Amino acid sequence: MKKKTALLLSAGMCLSLLTGCGGGSFAENTASENGGNTGGSTMSIMISGTESDAYTQCIKDLIAEFNSGNEYGVTITPEFLATSDYKTKLSTMMASDAEPDLFFTYELSFLENYVNGDKVVSLQEYLDADAEWAGHFNSGTLEQLTFDGSTYAIPFAQCIAVMYYNADIFAQYNLSVPTTYEEYCSVCDTLLANGVTPVALASTSDDAWLVSQYIQQLANGIAGYDLFDSLNQKTGKWNDPAFVQAATLFQEEVNKNYFEKGFTGVGNDEARAIFQNGQAAMYFNGTWEVPNLDSEELCSIAGSVGCFTMPAVDPQYADISVGALDGSFAVSKNCQNVDAAVAFLKMLTSDEWEGKLLYEYGKLPSTSMEIDSEKISSLCQKVIECMNGQKALTAWFDRMDTDLGNEFNNCGVAISNGDDPQETYDNLQSYSESN
Repeated sequence: MKKKTALLLSAGMCLSLLTGCGGGSFAENTASENGGNTGGSTMSIMISGTESDAYTQCIKDLIAEFNSGNEYGVTITPEFLATSDYKTKLSTMMASDAEPDLFFTYELSFLENYVNGDKVVSLQEYLDADAEWAGHFNSGTLEQLTFDGSTYAIPFAQCIAVMYYNADIFAQYNLSVPTTYEEYCSVCDTLLANGVTPVALASTSDDAWLVSQYIQQLANGIAGYDLFDSLNQKTGKWNDPAFVQAATLFQEEVNKNYFEKGFTGVGNDEARAIFQNGQAAMYFNGTWEVPNLDSEELCSIAGSVGCFTMPAVDPQYADISVGALDGSFAVSKNCQNVDAAVAFLKMLTSDEWEGKLLYEYGKLPSTSMEIDSEKISSLCQKVIECMNGQKALTAWFDRMDTDLGNEFNNCGVAISNGDDPQETYDNLQSYSESN
């Protein structure tokens, strides 16, 4: 008998990703009750992702299938862009009223800015008209895309930040997965003593969010969810002692050479390659990296990769990780056929295509589909276990507040390069107050 695994998410606070709504079949309904324009037309979609992101092939296959048989006569034409280029281009297009019909979006303020600018179509009427579709999403997912009672985007994946590790290297030096921050530092010290680079992590300006993600994770383990919530509620401060302590610990790790040689000039593709080639024992990144680390063509250590969530500095704040949605799509006000766009989104979030994203590309679903554990890799199974073990998740700060979040990211790079943590975050708080 095939074993079945549910993707469960721990109950937590308002921005946590919560327990799924249960299994059951999902009858795809690709046409709304409002009908639609059946004349042939072209619909544009802009997507954050490049050829190096394995999941983009699944999106291409989905678009090809939709184009071959949708009742609206619509042909979707995609454009794929690297994350940093994507954010810049989308912002420019929005400012000039040239946005694509459908566009990839992050949650919280990233999307809210465009909602407030009247650039995005509310999808609430479509969700209300199809209770089965609306009820198929994990609790806590649609909420992050909802403003003033209306949902403006549809999520197709979820994610958390994890520490990947090379099980063969751990075994060689008789190392166990750390459960406390002290044990984590001890693992790194042992690796250094044996000439092994402990952690691969990107730290260029283009990858600033990865360094800040590491610092945010440390801060989660120092002050818990309340720190994130206070900033989200505009009551907290960016120079909170927890940030200063987290950044100080991070800087100490940098100075102890826990990260790869030339760390401050290493981009994400290079950091990933360092780990994939067995040149570092660990690699800190998101769960979206599963397909890249499972691929024998891309990863020389495929099959020997495990993962764990970073241990908390203060054990009472264990299992509070950086994470949120791993991809959503919104429909812009430029779209001339919203019914067709919604039909595409329903197809994307059906069990069939969520299953393809999971089983073939390692994307954790945003829906409560029942997971066949025999169809996922051991690494994907470990990632799901990490997700299930979380008490709460804190979204990336640049999703909570695009401007201040990006400044927080830049602070991470500055701290990597030796800037004083207290002064750096004091300046960020001053910037926050002046804006």
